[in-house]
Parts: sequence; C-alpha cells; structure tokens
Amino acid sequence: DQADLQAALGETENLIETFKALLRIAQIESGVQHQHFVPMDLAGVARDVVEIYQPVAEDEGQTLAASLPTAPVAINGDPALMGQLLSNLIENAIRHCPAGAVLQVTLEQETSGPVLSVSDDGPGVPIHERDKVFRRFYRIDQSRTSEGHGLGLPLVKAICHLHGATIQLVDNAPGLRVCVTFPKGETA
Repeated sequence: DQADLQAALGETENLIETFKALLRIAQIESGVQHQHFVPMDLAGVARDVVEIYQPVAEDEGQTLAASLPTAPVAINGDPALMGQLLSNLIENAIRHCPAGAVLQVTLEQETSGPVLSVSDDGPGVPIHERDKVFRRFYRIDQSRTSEGHGLGLPLVKAICHLHGATIQLVDNAPGLRVCVTFPKGETA
C-alpha cells in the first residue's frame, strides 16, 4: 500500500544519506581533499554559516548568537569543509537542545592558534561519553530517538584532522562547548 511504499522510500533515502556521509569521511581521511586548500577567511565562513542557521534555531525556539572578529582570520583550508564542520556542530546543538536554549559561535585568536567554538546551555555530553561520540554510528543513549546517523561528529573530526586542528568537548556549565583549535602558523 501507499504508506508502506512511502516508508520504504524514506528508509532508502536514509541509507543513501548514510552512505554519502561514509564516503565523504573516507575521502577526507584519504587526504585527497588537500587539493582544495586555499588561503581562506575562517571568520567569513563562520559569519555565513551562522547567518544561515539563525532562522533554523529561531524556528526551534532557540537563540543562535555569534562573537566573531570583524578582521579576517586567515587559515589554509577547504572553505566548503569548514562550512560543513561548523554546520554539523550547529545542527547538533540545535537538535540536542530544548526550546529556549542559547547557542553561541565564537572565534578567538589564542596563542595556540585560532579557536572556533560552538557552545550551548543544553543537556551537554557526559564526560565518559565524550571520546565515544567521535566513533562512527555511535549515539548517546538519550539521543537515540532523535534524527541522525551518528556520523556528524566523526565527519567533523575527520575535517579537523585534515586541517591539522584539534577538537575538544568541554563542560559549558550548563551545556557543552566544542572547541576546534587550528595550528598557529597555518595562516595564509
């Protein structure tokens, strides 16, 4: 019947998206993406991504704010992958935070290099789960009823690795802060 056909179609689309995400991670991990590295403005990419997601957060009853420098923050990287990295982090925060949550994107120049972070005041990630969320298909028990494949953070980690950046999940008290630190001296 029509309902079964629609369910099968939905499941097929879900599988296709999963395979696409796995392929994207494999391509990134292979290092092939280095050919797309250019001198780029990380602050400009962050501004564009935040502008796209602010209405999405508002639709969920959340606030997405940004604290970004007006001056360019130059790195060598793939602008599309940087957009994907930030999109995945913002989408995770929106998905796992309740209405009324405040999400914040910041970019700061630290002595170690530029630090891009996404923080929220939602439920956070328990300390014992923080390393596990970077595994493919891993999802925290409490989030298993929400949408997703468990591939967003593994993709983010692969993009970080390709760019020589480190990623860290820290307590935002309340909530979570995801910090991506780019290497100093990688600026264009």
